[in-house]
Order: sequence, then C-alpha cells, then structure tokens
Amino acid sequence: MPPLASRADIEYCRRLVQRSDLDGYLVSLFSPRAAREAVWAVRALNVEVVRAATGPEAAARLRLAFWRDSVQRMYTDTPDRTPIARCVHDAVHRHSISRTWLKRLVAERELRLGPADAAAAGFATVADVERYGERAYACLLHPHLEALGVRDMHADNAARAIGVATAIAATARSLPLLLAHRRCDLPADLVARHAVDLDDLYAAPRPTPQLQAAVYDLATRAYTRLCGAAEVYAPAAPPAAFPALLTAVPVKHWLERLEAANFDVFDRRLQRRELSLMWHLWRASRRRTWADASK
Repeated sequence: MPPLASRADIEYCRRLVQRSDLDGYLVSLFSPRAAREAVWAVRALNVEVVRAATGPEAAARLRLAFWRDSVQRMYTDTPDRTPIARCVHDAVHRHSISRTWLKRLVAERELRLGPADAAAAGFATVADVERYGERAYACLLHPHLEALGVRDMHADNAARAIGVATAIAATARSLPLLLAHRRCDLPADLVARHAVDLDDLYAAPRPTPQLQAAVYDLATRAYTRLCGAAEVYAPAAPPAAFPALLTAVPVKHWLERLEAANFDVFDRRLQRRELSLMWHLWRASRRRTWADASK
C-alpha cells in the first residue's frame, strides 16, 4: 500500500516531538531514517493523547474517546485526515506495529482519569507506579523496537524495565508542579512510610526532609530497574534493538542529577535541559550500554 503521509506530515510530527518530547526526539536520532519517522509518528500521537487527558474529566474522556477511535482507523485504509493519523497509519503498515501498544497509549490515560479530588488519580503503592510504567511508558518503546525490525523477549523485557524507570522518574519530576496545584502522585505507601505532610506541602510547596526521603526511595527503584536492564536484558537483546533502548539514557541522566541535588525535586537545576545529554547518548550508543553513560 502506498504511503499516505506527505513530507509535510512527517515534518509536522518531527517538530511536535522535538518541541514536546525532546528526550524522545534526541533518542530517535540514533535510529535509521525509516524507524526514526515511525518513532516520531507514535510519539506525536502520545503527545496529543497526553494533552487530551488534561482538564475537566468529562472533556478529557471525550477527547480520549476520539483518539481511541482514531487509533482503530489508523489500521484501516481510511485513517483520519490529520498529519499524525496519516503518519501513524504508514508506520503501522510499513513496520507491522502491533495495535496493542497504540490502544494502550489511550487506555492507560483513560484509567488514570478521575474526579478533581487529588487522591482519586494517585498511586496507592510504588508497585502501582511500576505497573503504570510497564503499560503507559513501555508502550512507546515496543513500537520503536518493531520499527527497528526487532521482536525479541530480551528486548521486550528491557523495554518494560525502562518504561518502569521512566514512569518513576516522571512521577518525581512532576512533584513541584502538581504540589503547586494541590495534587500529588507520590505513592501513598511512601507518603505514609516517611510521614510526608501533604497538607503542609499543598499550602507551601518546598523541599522537606520527609519528602526528600520519599523521593530517594522512589528514585532508587528506578535506578535499580535501569541497572538491571543494562546488565541482564540489553546484552542479550539483538544489537538492532539498542537504538530504542537508548531511551534509558535520559532517564538515568536525570536520576543522577536528582541525586546530585540531594533528591530535592525543587532544585531549579533539575528543570533545565542539559546540553550534555546528546553526548551521553552518543557515548552510550558507541559503547552499546548505558551503564555509567552519564559519568
């Protein structure tokens, strides 16, 4: 089947990902061109799905329903007439990308919707964050692997571990913004274990010893996942999988910066983009491992 997307459509997706998902964009540059364009399409879809899940619950559900139906049509000969739909359509037909991953992008966001009550959409345990990462974040890596022609158990296990670490890092990274809006995605078990006073933090968002201890526990779980994937799964995966597994590098790099900030998520340095990230990605790509990639 001839491609439907124009060069303008591909450029639209590229720019959207570069602007809204810079880490994913930089990782994509280490993939061959055909796979790279498929990654831009899937990540552009994810950007729009994440946007759709914001705002009032009823409106968010309507927007996500649109994307759920749009994903279904991407697997037919008549996708929606939008740049993202055409680009994803071409990617799934060219690389046989599983429908499961793209449906999950939407489904997991729908599951996270809840009433405006801050506790409703939160995580009860760290294990809940890990399960969310396996489904909502790893489903961005699996299409990348398929675009690279990789269907391998070890690569899939590495993708799941990286997805978990990414979700945990994103949870920690979002704390300053969420607390300012009287919300918190920090798992309730960590809040209880470290006696984090959320009411106090809602009133005056700031670093506290209790919050830093909870963030330390959370970050340690993510770092352990990345190290395990680097030592066990990535070496056993096909070499062609490694461009997708480079997704671990930005996560590891941010976690190490968090450690340098003494697990203070309010440290302004953590909100800045590090120009050295591209060098860390290049180094990890050359060494075929992200172990100590940001040292």
